[in-house]
Parts: sequence; C-alpha cells; structure tokens
Amino acid sequence: MAFGKIPRFSPSFSLAEAAIAARYLARRGEDTPVVRKFEAEFADYIGVKHAVMVPSARYGFFLILKGWGLGEGDEVIMPALTYFAIPALAKTAGVKPVFADIGLHTHVLDPAAFEAAITPRTKAVVPTHLFGTPCDMDAIRKIAKKHKIKVIEDCAQSTGARYKGSQMGSFGDASYYTFGLTKNITTLSGAMITTDDDALAANLRGKMAAAQPGGLKKSAQEAVTGTAMMVATHPFVYPWTLHPLIRLGNLLGKDPIHERFGEAERLYPELPEHYAKSAPRAVQAAVGRKQLERIETLNGARSANGRFLDDSLGNLSDLGVPTYPEGAEPIYMSFVVHHSNRAKLAKELRKRGVDTTIGYMSNCADSALFPEEASSCPNADRAFEELLHIPVHPNLTSSDREHLAEAVRQACMACRP
Repeated sequence: MAFGKIPRFSPSFSLAEAAIAARYLARRGEDTPVVRKFEAEFADYIGVKHAVMVPSARYGFFLILKGWGLGEGDEVIMPALTYFAIPALAKTAGVKPVFADIGLHTHVLDPAAFEAAITPRTKAVVPTHLFGTPCDMDAIRKIAKKHKIKVIEDCAQSTGARYKGSQMGSFGDASYYTFGLTKNITTLSGAMITTDDDALAANLRGKMAAAQPGGLKKSAQEAVTGTAMMVATHPFVYPWTLHPLIRLGNLLGKDPIHERFGEAERLYPELPEHYAKSAPRAVQAAVGRKQLERIETLNGARSANGRFLDDSLGNLSDLGVPTYPEGAEPIYMSFVVHHSNRAKLAKELRKRGVDTTIGYMSNCADSALFPEEASSCPNADRAFEELLHIPVHPNLTSSDREHLAEAVRQACMACRP
C-alpha cells in the first residue's frame, strides 16, 4: 500500500513502452508500415474490417461526419453529459448537436431520451460509453435502424469494454477511440476510427495519406510525462512527492493534475490547422501495439477493482454508485459516485490520503458554449453537479482497495449533518 496515500490515476504507460518510445524516437524509417500493423491488430481486436489511426478522437469524429457528407441542416444526437469538444466539432462540421439525457446512474445515453430527440433532420446518434460503461446497444441500434440513423460509437473511455460479449466499437456504423496518456491504452496521443464501411475507410485513409507527419516533439514530451507519472505514482514515491504537491495546490484553490491534463472549453469556428498536419507516427503505433498486448490484463485489474467498489460502497445510503445496462461488461475506466456535497466529500477523502477529481465532462445541454442547443436534461444536470471520481486504476493493491473503501465510508460519515 502507498502508505495510505492513493493517487487518482496511474498511467498504463510502463518501462516497456518507455523503452519502445525511446527506440522509435531515435530511429529513421517509414512510419506507414508500423502504423498499418497497429491498425490491423486493433481492427482484429475489436472485430471490424477497418481501423484507421488519426491524430485525435475529436478530429476523427469530424472526419466521420464529413466522410458521410453530413453538414448544414443535419442533426446528430449525443448525450448531454459529454466532453465539450465533440459537440464543438459537430458545429465546426456544420452539423447541429442535439442533446439527450442520460441514465442518472448509468451515465450513458438513455434510449428513450434518444428516441424522443429524433427529428426529420436527424442523421446520426453518438452513444458514448462514458467511464467505460457500455450503452444499451440493442435498444439504441433498434431505434436507429427504425429511423435510418447512423450510429457513431464514442469509445474514448471504453477500449476493451464489451456488451453481451462483443467489443464496444463493433456495433456502430463507425466508432472512435482516443489514446491519451490518461486512458487505459495510450499511444502518446493519437486516436483510432473503426468501421465496416469500405467507402468511409477509404475516405479516411485518403485524408491521412494527404496529411503531413506529426512532429516527434509531442510524442517525446508525452513519453517523458508518462515516465514521470509512472514514477510519481509509484507506491514508494507518491506519498512523498506528488501527494503533498496536490494537497498544497488544493489549499491554494487549485488542482494541478486537473490543470495539467485539462483544457479550456471553446468552440472551433474553423478546423484547427494542426489537425491536418499530424499524421500518426511509427512511435505512436509501436507503443500502441505493446499496449494492446497488455490491455486485457490492465482492464481485468480495473474490473476487479471496480467490482470490489460496487460491492463495498453499494450500501451507503448517502452515496450513489454506478449502475450498468443489462448485458454491459464495463472496464471501469472511472468509478464515479454521486454525493450531494462532493466538495466536502473530496476534502474528507484527501484527509484520508485518497485523491479524487471531478473529471472533465460537462452538461453540454446547459453550457454557455451551446446556447442555441440548450435543452432540459435533468439527469445530466444532476450528475454534473454531484459526480466524483474514485481511484480505480489497475495498480491498486488489495490493501489499497480496503483502505479506499474504508476512507469513503468514513468520509461519508464525516459529511453527514
């Protein structure tokens, strides 16, 4: 146990990936063959015909919309609780984002809310498998088929999650994943699109072939950051280094980790130029291939930790714990709880050595960024105000888990009037 001090996350990036990154950063040679190998292996893992590596999930989403010819007058339905960049890029593509409510404790798109949001202009839906929890894909696909709507799965937080035995990303007409440093699989930035649509895949490959190779500086910086975070969150290092810095930041009204990995919310009047200048590099694909070898082990550890928290915290009357659609096999990318006073709960947990975060999701249906698209989504609104992320990363030990569960129980008691 990390001396009773538990970080909010611990990167999947390891010494093995650090060594691979160093080797590929120093090599000279073609990027494409390595990228193609990773794409083929990823497509095989998900169970689809095509996988195309792209610079980012948000750009991938944009390319999917444009690849299908969506634009002015078209609508895309997405959950209200989502990352701001997805509806922002929909608007950049000329498409109107339409927000539908989520299940209060599943945190994923409510099929009934999705169907109620459909209009004659609806062309696609984005079921977002938020926090690693699969959506009810049977219900969503049935509704989409009835109304002839394309399904774009948002798998940014769910690589390796399954629904009734099949991989997330194998149900939609297209899907996108992201491989940032804090995800359960990383390529030192970068993303992937999967699809069985031959024409869309060809269009995406053409876009990537025309793009300039991304600079290696960012990958090098991410490799350094990943290595530093791996060391800083080690059980024998974290209590004496990063944890005190986080506590100090909190006392000053700041969250240094949140600020390091977050970004200011904004719209994109035009597509940022660097998106077309960031074709994937061999170093990213090589790291991704190694990560793919370990993903089932990493996800298995996450799932074991998440199930332990499900069992340990489910009987706390003042704490809302996640629920999961029937048939969902979550990977617990995050373990999020509801509390009416999450700020105090977070403070009490920090006293007990447990670091937490409110995460980066927004209720976009009530966001100043999207006034014309505002709608009533009460579950998303409540989740946005109440959610707190509890550590569930794969590096937790059994002692960590016991300490974590007891710390939550004590913190909840301390929050009671």
